[in-house]
Amino acid sequence: MNKLTMSFMLPLAMTAWEVIEGFNRLVNGHEKSIRGFVIPMNWNSPLHPEFSTTDNRRFSVNRVFCIAKNYEEHAKEMGGEVDRESPSFFQKSFDAVTFEPNVRYPTHTDDLHHEVELVVVVGRGGFNLSLEDAEAVVFGYAVGLDFTRRDRQTEAKAKGRPWEVAKNFDDSGAVGIVTPKTDIGLIHDAVITLEVNGEIRQSGDIKQMAYNVTELIAFLSTLQELKAGDLIYTGTPSGVGRVLRGDRLVGKIDGLVDLDICLV
Repeated sequence: MNKLTMSFMLPLAMTAWEVIEGFNRLVNGHEKSIRGFVIPMNWNSPLHPEFSTTDNRRFSVNRVFCIAKNYEEHAKEMGGEVDRESPSFFQKSFDAVTFEPNVRYPTHTDDLHHEVELVVVVGRGGFNLSLEDAEAVVFGYAVGLDFTRRDRQTEAKAKGRPWEVAKNFDDSGAVGIVTPKTDIGLIHDAVITLEVNGEIRQSGDIKQMAYNVTELIAFLSTLQELKAGDLIYTGTPSGVGRVLRGDRLVGKIDGLVDLDICLV
């Protein structure tokens, strides 16, 4: 019997957690030879980032949903219109989200655009939620920035390809401090603005959204079960535009903590 076989002969008294930890040590402690190359195996996935709340709590991000064309004027400036049958959305990887004041300018673009948004944090899970239930699962709100490689998005649209390359990259979603619903209540209307180097670029009101927060949550919950820690970017008002390295961006929504970042 070789050492590898003996490594899997685990004592019956071991707990499930000890079994998993033992397997991880076994896998990550061995080297595998592939066609003459020795490759260390490490299957550890990245940690989920944590957001902070105004009352100094921290929670992990789960998934990130982003609603497209949820403001009429923004839909028009992008050459489209709001889909009145159902919201349009895409997803970002959880590790594309950043809470840092310095946001990395991405590769493969010469036309990075800003999009300021209300971000909703889901506090508990649910599937096929009613509007009343959707309202109840809101944990809190934050100011967010969705960054877009607009040149790559234009190419993807022209070729009928998904928007992944345009929307899902490192630091493509910035999020500020989360204000719990218990402190601010439900947000139905609030002024939302974005300043770039002190100049107002975007200005609107949350009540201008084609689909409000509870409608978005209820809709998403019909497609898959929502879970605690899910973030929902609810769309952006008109005025999106190009930003450069060194630019300072300040997103504001009435009643929430400002999001103040610099592109580096």
